[in-house]
Amino acid sequence: MKPVLIDTNILSFFFRNHSLVVERFQAYLKEHDKINISIITYYEIVSGLKHRDAQKQLISF
Repeated sequence: MKPVLIDTNILSFFFRNHSLVVERFQAYLKEHDKINISIITYYEIVSGLKHRDAQKQLISF
């Protein structure tokens, strides 16, 4: 499996425990030490969590 760049939509599905996405993350992490996201994805996730005032999720992220 090649290293990939994870986008915001996929991360959103992961955070919502979408079973197929979680399964694929687990398979990916068996081959790679970490996931890769862009600075844009990071910004979108952080700003969305701040907008929702989701402090626990923000700390977890």
